[in-house]
Order: sequence, then C-alpha cells, then structure tokens
Amino acid sequence: MKKLIITIILASLLLLTGCTAEEPGYSVVVGSDGDEVSIDELSNAFVVIQFEHHNIHEGDNFFFHEVVILPINNVLDIQITTPNTAEWAHMTAEFEVESETEWWVYENVTINVAGVAVAEINNNRNSGEVNTTVLATIINANIANANADTSIVGATILFHGIAGAGKKIGGAGSSRQEIILRQNEDYTIRFEATAAGYIVPLLRWYEFTSN
Repeated sequence: MKKLIITIILASLLLLTGCTAEEPGYSVVVGSDGDEVSIDELSNAFVVIQFEHHNIHEGDNFFFHEVVILPINNVLDIQITTPNTAEWAHMTAEFEVESETEWWVYENVTINVAGVAVAEINNNRNSGEVNTTVLATIINANIANANADTSIVGATILFHGIAGAGKKIGGAGSSRQEIILRQNEDYTIRFEATAAGYIVPLLRWYEFTSN
C-alpha cells in the first residue's frame, strides 16, 4: 500500500510540473535554480547527491588540517570565532595523537590573546568563496597560561576525553556528529599533552544560511 501511495504522489508531481516549449506534452522537474533535475537513464531514478557534497560544489565547504608537536604539559588551543550572521557553521572534528592527550571542546570562552590565524582550505579549489568562521591556534607551556590567553571561566564544556590513554603509541578521537556552532560566539578545542608528541587535528565544516 505504501509503495502504491508513493507511486501516485510521484505521478501527480510529474503531472503538475511545467512543460518545455519544445515538448509541451512532456513533464519536466526542475530544481530551485531552474535547472532540470537529472534522471538516471538505466533506472529512471532521480540523480541526487548529499547536501554536504552539494555545499562543496557551491564553495561553502572548508577544512583545517595540521600537524602540531607538543612538549609534555604544553597546551594547544584552536580558537574558533563565528560571525554574527545567520550563516552558521556545521562542523565535525577528528584528530590523531602520538601520545596520551587530554582534550576538551569549550563554548563561550573569552579570547584574551588571539592566536595565529590558520589557513582554512576551501574544498572546491575552483571557488573564490571565503569562510566566515575564523580559526586561530595558540600554544602555551602549561594549562595556567592557556587559561590566561583563552579563558574558560563561564564556558560550557561540549566534549571532553583522553586520546591515546593506555596505548604505547598513538591514539585518536573525534566528534563525528555534526554540530551547528552558535553565531557570534567563541569556542576553543583544547589539547593538553600528558606526554610529549604530535597532534593532528582535522576540522571540517560547511557554512549555510539558516532560514
């Protein structure tokens, strides 16, 4: 019964769509941009791509990938500042570590000392679009100095964990669930090296205007 209902709905949609001047008796489904929706010749199914993939084509998808060497007890903060607009960042994060590393994601931090701006990369290398979400990195010798530069007083802990714990070499962590960052807000992703080693963060996000 469900298949029959879906078939009837699709048939109705096709009948309600406009026709081309060349073929006035042939229904054409078009997208919001006016382009005809593609249909696979073999299966006659609509050809679609994931929304995130679409944003790569639009030039609204960015990433930050780096290798950072931290001595023991040093702290790396990735400071994130979002614009005061409805163009929100939809972000995921993952990282690899050489040695045991404690990590946090804080929302509503106070950036007293801005770090070094990083080069966010547009996934569409043909696009001239520039990101509106700004990232910077800052390294401190200890947690006290890190708190002075990027204060977590009054901040909200979104994520917290220890990567590489109990392993002789390496480890990893991630926030695979996409999170939509709050507009006009400061965040930090913080790593404290319990033992000396490298950290390889990878942040991915696309910027999409909220309706």
